[in-house]
Amino acid sequence: MNTIEIGKYIKSQRIEMHLTQKDLSEKLNISFQAVSKWETGTTLPDTSILLALSDVLEVTVDQILNAGEFRKRMNKKINVEEVIKAIKSILRIKEVLGANNGIYKSMMAGLNDNHEVDFEELLKIPEKREVLVAKSCIQLIVDGYTLSEEDITHYFKNEKIQEKLLREKLAIIQLDLKPTLTVGQLIDKQKNSKLSKTVETAIF
Repeated sequence: MNTIEIGKYIKSQRIEMHLTQKDLSEKLNISFQAVSKWETGTTLPDTSILLALSDVLEVTVDQILNAGEFRKRMNKKINVEEVIKAIKSILRIKEVLGANNGIYKSMMAGLNDNHEVDFEELLKIPEKREVLVAKSCIQLIVDGYTLSEEDITHYFKNEKIQEKLLREKLAIIQLDLKPTLTVGQLIDKQKNSKLSKTVETAIF
């Protein structure tokens, strides 16, 4: 992952949206210094802010992480239930090894630091658990896995989460389009070319 190229891409999209570093930082509730560090390639946006950043810049998470270029997809299928099981398996380690086990404690400490919350408590709250599962699914999409529209709309009840996941899928479907197109342009292009009505119906 080339942090310099990602930084250049974020900067170019910010300028295209007629935003200053301060404008972008205010929309994301972060410091303008953080934006400056992204654009110079010093640091990368945290995973917790990638969704909001992609919305503001009107691009996909995949485009940001790949500096505007689509990667060739491995096209591996996975469903939401598998993601949920994988996340819950972390708690299964506690049941087997015990809460004081070094491996379990180290794992939970890392997860808690990353999410800045109590991971176990997070899984107990339906709304927050849904966001956690959604973030995991988006990362899988970025890594080349595919989720069906039916699976997304069946599991995720939050319409904004549904839309974000379907946008990521749509960007992958449109591999032949130029990566500089925005999500809105992708959707318009899809309408005009009479592509899959399933995706269009799910988004709208």
